[in-house]
Amino acid sequence: MTNTQITTQVNTQSHYLKQLAKLTTPILITQLCQIGMATIDTIMSGQVGTADLAAIAIGSSLWTPIWLFVAGVMVAFTPQVAQLVGANKKDRVAEILGSAVFLGLSLGLLTGVLLYHFGPLLSYLLPDPKSAQLMRDYIQAVSWGLPAAGAFLALRFHAEAMNEPVAVTRIMLTGLFLNVPANAIFVYGWQITDSIGIAPMGGAGCGYGTSLVFHFLFFAMLYDCYQKRLPAPLKKLSTFFRPQATPLKSLLILGLPIGAAIFFEVSFFSVIALFLTPLGTTVVAGHQVAINMTSLTFMIPLSVGMAITVMVGQQLGRGQPELAAKVSWLGVKANLALALINASFILLLAPYIAQVYSNDSEVVAIGASLLVFAAVFQISDAIQIAAAGALRGYQDTMVVMVITFCAYWLFGLGLGYYFAFAAPEPLGAKGFWLGIILGLTAAAIMLSYRLYRVSRKAIQRIQ
Repeated sequence: MTNTQITTQVNTQSHYLKQLAKLTTPILITQLCQIGMATIDTIMSGQVGTADLAAIAIGSSLWTPIWLFVAGVMVAFTPQVAQLVGANKKDRVAEILGSAVFLGLSLGLLTGVLLYHFGPLLSYLLPDPKSAQLMRDYIQAVSWGLPAAGAFLALRFHAEAMNEPVAVTRIMLTGLFLNVPANAIFVYGWQITDSIGIAPMGGAGCGYGTSLVFHFLFFAMLYDCYQKRLPAPLKKLSTFFRPQATPLKSLLILGLPIGAAIFFEVSFFSVIALFLTPLGTTVVAGHQVAINMTSLTFMIPLSVGMAITVMVGQQLGRGQPELAAKVSWLGVKANLALALINASFILLLAPYIAQVYSNDSEVVAIGASLLVFAAVFQISDAIQIAAAGALRGYQDTMVVMVITFCAYWLFGLGLGYYFAFAAPEPLGAKGFWLGIILGLTAAAIMLSYRLYRVSRKAIQRIQ
């Protein structure tokens, strides 16, 4: 390779790294705000008491996978829009936006009803009656906000795929700031007069605050879209919300495997929390401390993965699969570098991180010990997220779903349960976290190989 070729390659990589960073940064802020709402719920409930912390921790682990399932289905809108943008067919994007919003609203309504009626059944797994009641109240309150959350997601992914993620970031930041006072009103109560006011609800009040924020996000995003991205023919809401069979079918075919894959991954952590309930409220709370922190760091590679989806989709829309492949593997390398930073951060600050979530010394000790495991799995997690993001850009979703299910639920959960309860020397919560590491490693290997095969086939088709 000549010096000129090396310089050209370096410049090309630098260009796409800058483009990746430019797209990732606002998506990352949006994702942090999104998960930040559940984190705020957990932190504010922890300040009320350990029972509240355990209840809202379990409750968050129930509604978050459902929210992310809906997000996974709706993220299918991203590669579709990205390929149309790459092919210079932006006029067709507006035609399917209303159908996407309709689908998000419908999925949010369906999952909200299911959560409201069936979520409380899981509260009986909690040994403490107070925690069980708090959890029931919390998840039923959150369920009222899921229809609005689903519709918001369609509008969000539309803006990001149109290379306008800053609008989403601005709205999400506003929603995050509103979450604290909204929660506080219901957690601590708000007495206007002697006869008018809101009674204190404890940790369960966080659910009503979060539900209100979901509605704010939807209406704010709808207004922004209406003002900036909707063409004149769709300015009438009756036209905008009119669903079309073909776009709906396409979104479901592509999106359901994505949603299922994300649900398999996230609910994997929720199921572990449920398995740990016999070990006591303190262990569950410590486990949730580690989960909440890793959920925050998880947003970094996930945002890179979403940016990769957009960039790969746009390159494929332009008929450039070689560049799509380069962007894919560049994203994997970038995620790996970020993972090393995440891991170092967690290892150095584990005890201090745990103290943010609870003032209970036992909870802090357990949380800090589990964060060490969390630091280790950052590496494989980053690789598998980037590979999955690239595969979404190729609209290759079914195999990703199968790989995710096998890696997490068959391999990771099975081994985790063995190490936790059935091994000659049971490790308790640490055993499940060892299973997490092994499951993520398996997913990283299989998804990387799948990306290699799919990207090569795309290049061969045009040769």
